[in-house]
Amino acid sequence: MSIQADTSILNRVDGSATLKSGETEIIVSVSGPIEAKPRQELPTTSALDIIIRPDIGISTTREKLLEDKLRQVLTPVIIGILYPRQLIQITIQVLQSGEDKEYTSKELSTIINATYLALIDSNIGLKVSFAAESFAISTDDEIITAPSRSQLKSSKSSHIVSYEISNGKATKLLFSDSIGTFSENQIYQILDLAATKVEETHQIFRKTIQDKIEKDFIWQL
Repeated sequence: MSIQADTSILNRVDGSATLKSGETEIIVSVSGPIEAKPRQELPTTSALDIIIRPDIGISTTREKLLEDKLRQVLTPVIIGILYPRQLIQITIQVLQSGEDKEYTSKELSTIINATYLALIDSNIGLKVSFAAESFAISTDDEIITAPSRSQLKSSKSSHIVSYEISNGKATKLLFSDSIGTFSENQIYQILDLAATKVEETHQIFRKTIQDKIEKDFIWQL
């Protein structure tokens, strides 16, 4: 599966990124830290405002669920104490979902990865790097990495796994979610496979970030 990523693609925001992973394409913008409204202020840390817009139609409870899951991923990794009483606003536009609406694994994994790049682009402080990958288990019990739309439709379960990454290695499970029928042993197999896959994905992101730094340095010269 091919991954195409780029950063600093939007003006008037502090950071942005676009990521195309297989059939799924996402664009993310980050604004912040900015002044929070009184109802949003947290005295000792930053507040997160996450908005996900679908590729077709208006936001529904599906997007709200994705926002809550993304918040679970981001809250432990953003160094919120650096920005007390301030707001970090993250807006995600889904350009191509790459899966039917009853599934969320492909979309969420791409959103997580694109958000990581946008946060790096915005210079928001992060405790660790992170990356995610999606999986499916076919009816004959084959584990499929980054399944296509058709493979996902014919599978008996779908999964997303995100790991914290330190020194290029997956060190701690950050988030995991599964829908469908599967065994405990299959989950452990997916977690092991995911550790390898997110490390590979992170290497691609390192190249993207390196290209951004080189461009910024040339511009400053």
